[in-house]
Amino acid sequence: MAHRHSRSAVTGRFIARSSTATPVERRGYLIDNSILQKLARSANIRRRFEEITNTYPIYTCPPQVLEYCWSARNPVEYAELRRDMELYTPAVNTPGQGEVLDIQQALWDSGLMRGAGNADVLVAAYAIVNDLTILTADHDFEHIERAVGSGRLRQEFVSE
Repeated sequence: MAHRHSRSAVTGRFIARSSTATPVERRGYLIDNSILQKLARSANIRRRFEEITNTYPIYTCPPQVLEYCWSARNPVEYAELRRDMELYTPAVNTPGQGEVLDIQQALWDSGLMRGAGNADVLVAAYAIVNDLTILTADHDFEHIERAVGSGRLRQEFVSE
């Protein structure tokens, strides 16, 4: 599968641009905002991001896109960030309220409630119901993984 990586003209962020279609049935990744925000300044994160985007399909979900676009500083940059996210495939399955609240309950029950924000809980729920792995550069998803139990959430941490 061929991908091109280019730097967004407005944001300076690296974005993978797919030139071939990827079968939806292959497992893929959701890329956490922590990765996207650190691409331009971390060679290690950029290297792993490129390995993944050249090997696996990349998916998005509404809370992940909202979080990414929230960093825009003006309407032009917002439009650019939104276009960046439209390059990836939307996750097909939407988690139900119970699935989302079960993750939040697991965080409460394990004493990790403040270990992950609401957006990350939603992203984790999308990853679980779509059988995707989250690529992240912060520890929020480790807390969620620990809270929900081994094997329910797949996440890969990449250090700067």
